[in-house]
Amino acid sequence: MSLDDKHLTLGPFRVDAAGTLEAITASPAPGFSCHWRDRHVYAKLLPGQPAGGASFDWRLHLQTPLGRVPSTARPANQGRREASFQLLRALPATVPQGWRIGLAADHRVLLEVERHIPLPITATTLVTEMTCFLLTLAPYLDLLEETGMTRPSASAATPAGNVNT
Repeated sequence: MSLDDKHLTLGPFRVDAAGTLEAITASPAPGFSCHWRDRHVYAKLLPGQPAGGASFDWRLHLQTPLGRVPSTARPANQGRREASFQLLRALPATVPQGWRIGLAADHRVLLEVERHIPLPITATTLVTEMTCFLLTLAPYLDLLEETGMTRPSASAATPAGNVNT
């Protein structure tokens, strides 16, 4: 973090006295992450289409691993695994518009969301966007955990020697 006469540099952003964020560079995309309910949420600001004049309508791209489908390496997981896959088939019809849910090769369930945000944006507005996203996500995390999906965190990591690849 650095401070000049009129701006504060905070990671990939320049912040003015009013709290307005400005991306310092467009490549790589400025971003940040937060940790919530044992999950890392990654956020990037990506330029969108020109909004008129020299300004762009920016996109806030959010990505987070929601959980992991239980492995067949443990026989006790079979029922939870089937319930997890049933939920994954039904889930896309219930999530907010623009949310994309996918299953990675290692059976992590991934969520990607893009929201259009007009610039300039203040740090407070950006944090508010993240908070609204996290609060909307909460009941889906509860549902995934109730079906037996494990959290994608160090606390839920597979013990050494039992890693599925």
